[in-house]
Amino acid sequence: MIQIAVKTISGLTRGLRVIEAVAAHQPIGLTALSRLLDVDKSAMQRTLATLHEAQWIHPVGEAPPRWELSTRCVVVAGQVYNGSSLAARAQPVMTRLRDTTGETVHLAVTEDEHMIVLGVAEGTHMVRTGLKIGQVHVPEASAAGRVIHAYLPQEERVNSSGQPDLLLGEQEYQEIRSRGWAASAEAVQQGSTSLAAAILDASGSPLAAIVISGPATRLTEDHFTQYGELLREAADQLGGSH
Repeated sequence: MIQIAVKTISGLTRGLRVIEAVAAHQPIGLTALSRLLDVDKSAMQRTLATLHEAQWIHPVGEAPPRWELSTRCVVVAGQVYNGSSLAARAQPVMTRLRDTTGETVHLAVTEDEHMIVLGVAEGTHMVRTGLKIGQVHVPEASAAGRVIHAYLPQEERVNSSGQPDLLLGEQEYQEIRSRGWAASAEAVQQGSTSLAAAILDASGSPLAAIVISGPATRLTEDHFTQYGELLREAADQLGGSH
């Protein structure tokens, strides 16, 4: 993370934390938010009033109200997605991969200690893995996180991990790099298996991961090599050399 040597605005930081907390626990009231974020009620009330005035949250129910995010968050999220050149380039690639396999395909990027779903092509089967843009996964256990970690130096891998005890051994990461894809069972969704390949920049550093997910009963090891190669080809199309 780049360090910017200027004084930050604590009130803005608190407001952003409140938005994240409301998103995770909505609808949620003043008392619960104050307890959750360890902020006194008067400061929290001012923050909620400010966010409401700016139309980032809205009250639900009778007094005392509980709070939910407004559709402004959806609008901003859509602008982030539409403004991402990688997401735009990845969508037709994911669609073709979905059409070939019938399984759900998604694009995942790293954000702090999480993997975030940035784009989705829904599977065509009646029973499929359901994902939403913005969904958060644990990188240490997910196929996307594992393949990203495989291309990081060991020190960076450990330092950037929120749960280093869940990291694989170095030999396993070497095997992932060698074959070009990683697998994981039930990390994205219970009963679901995922395979992922890393999208690399021109220097070989990981930018994101492209992932196939499906029910474990259908996405069995018999498909791993075939789907893994398809993912490698898709990742190469999206990588830094293109």
